[in-house]
Amino acid sequence: MKARILVVLCVLSLLSIMAPTHVYAETKAIAQDEIYIQPFWDNVARMSTGLLINNSGRALMSGSVIGNPGTTSITVNAVLQRVNSNGTLTHIASFNNIRAEGDIWVWERPHYVARGHYYQLTLTATVVRNGHSEVVSLSRTTRAN
Repeated sequence: MKARILVVLCVLSLLSIMAPTHVYAETKAIAQDEIYIQPFWDNVARMSTGLLINNSGRALMSGSVIGNPGTTSITVNAVLQRVNSNGTLTHIASFNNIRAEGDIWVWERPHYVARGHYYQLTLTATVVRNGHSEVVSLSRTTRAN
């Protein structure tokens, strides 16, 4: 009996070692819901955007940009839009020229929205590194129930 338990534990240990690990692909795609594909940019190491909406319609918008070494500044424009049933977008709010010196930019801001619609938050960042500007954009869409 003890030998059988030992064999099972050894097999489970081997399976856990051989289990797949988290990986990411580098491509020009953007984040969609819970799936995130990391784009390949020159000045940007990582960029994320978040849009959480609670039951009272309070939308918490957030984002971060991490520049590659040598980044001197990051400036971001954030745009919140409602996605209409026909696919068009209606402007809700803009937050422009949110700037950070250095290679890390982090932002969070609440805004109230009407329930029953989808909303899209788009962040457009201008990242300056070694005298070269790169403009990157990322969007997140969430439904306000």
